[in-house]
Amino acid sequence: MKYPNTLDLNTYRAYMCARHLNRDKTRQLDAINLDWDLNVPEPLKVLCLKAIADNWMTVPYFRELPLCEDRQYLLDLLDLNFPLETLCARVRSDAFWKRAFHHRWRTFVPIEVGSKPWIRIYLEQHLAELVEHLKPNEYDQESVKRIVDLCSPFVRELRLERLQPSLSDNSDHVPLDAVLANLRRLQRISVTYDVKDVGHNFFLGCATITEMDVKLMTQGLERCGELTEFRLHSSKLEPTMMKRISAALGKGCPQLRTIAFPHCRCGDIGLRAFCDSIKPHSFPNIREVVLTNNFLSPESVQELTWRLRHRRIEKLDLRLNPILTEGAMLIITSVFYMPLQELNLSCCSIDEQIEEYLLMLIRFNDTIKRLDISSNRLSPAMGERLLQRVYENKTLQQLDLRNTDISYDVRAIIDEVILENRDPHSLHTW
Repeated sequence: MKYPNTLDLNTYRAYMCARHLNRDKTRQLDAINLDWDLNVPEPLKVLCLKAIADNWMTVPYFRELPLCEDRQYLLDLLDLNFPLETLCARVRSDAFWKRAFHHRWRTFVPIEVGSKPWIRIYLEQHLAELVEHLKPNEYDQESVKRIVDLCSPFVRELRLERLQPSLSDNSDHVPLDAVLANLRRLQRISVTYDVKDVGHNFFLGCATITEMDVKLMTQGLERCGELTEFRLHSSKLEPTMMKRISAALGKGCPQLRTIAFPHCRCGDIGLRAFCDSIKPHSFPNIREVVLTNNFLSPESVQELTWRLRHRRIEKLDLRLNPILTEGAMLIITSVFYMPLQELNLSCCSIDEQIEEYLLMLIRFNDTIKRLDISSNRLSPAMGERLLQRVYENKTLQQLDLRNTDISYDVRAIIDEVILENRDPHSLHTW
């Protein structure tokens, strides 16, 4: 008897308790043993389904089967090594694609599965793995376009955690123009121009993003009309690159909600170049800006706040930037012009001079739910005054004051007061 793929094995084990069963050794049929029917002739229907599975490449019957149980039995029999084109065209069963995913990536656990169909999860991982392991000298645009066209109807998100560099002196990576331009339904993209393993061909600078990389990537981004989230990680960006990316996103991605450049070291000049390309009608739907660890100073913060003031920003992350107290004052002042809900100013070289602005923010702002000012040099006396203002705030749900010279006892009381503002049904964490 074939064990059904749709039945959880743990469920079977939970309900099957063999030691409490009164088993007659003389009977010929053992229902507990899944192999009891090895010597029993198989029904004609099962023989037909096995014949269809063995000849599925020539006769790809699936939707022609009238009964759902017959289709499921056929999916359990199908070989996972069939061509991907045939499987995508004929099979959409979640049980089959989940089995195929875990058979191919046994140690990989997908994130944010939720209600995603497993064919989408499989093809997104398949395309990402293909691009990550593709070498520039082996790049064939026609073959890549053929695979992208196959995955395009299902792919909504693309995560590239590494890209293979060229072995030549220019260090160009695999071009992403053909990949991005043909993913018409792409909504989220995360790219890192970096390497994860060091081989015999390693050389200094092989993980550096080049002008040609950015040019080809932006050509593809201009055709991603449904893109809502763009993240570029750990890639040293020059001002000309930032300007090109800003122009491409502002022109071709009107639905963009998230822009993130964590650990890209763009500096003040790079951020200014990005802002110079922003027009009044650019990024109308932007809600989240992440600029972690980009060597930003108070001067660039002033430019940033002026650009974001008239946009409905809900999350701003500036941690690990030496914006000093002056830059923090500019950010807190501009908060009253934006419906900001999350603000991260951790490790920004802020001192106790921020006290007046911070007290004003906690007392009068009614939109911020999460505020992180950890790892800044605040005074111990500020904790008592913050506690008084926290009692008056009914919106704040998280206030991170770790490593700020504020005593643990005061921080514990503040956390207890803020806990009353949280929704008991929400488990969202930063």
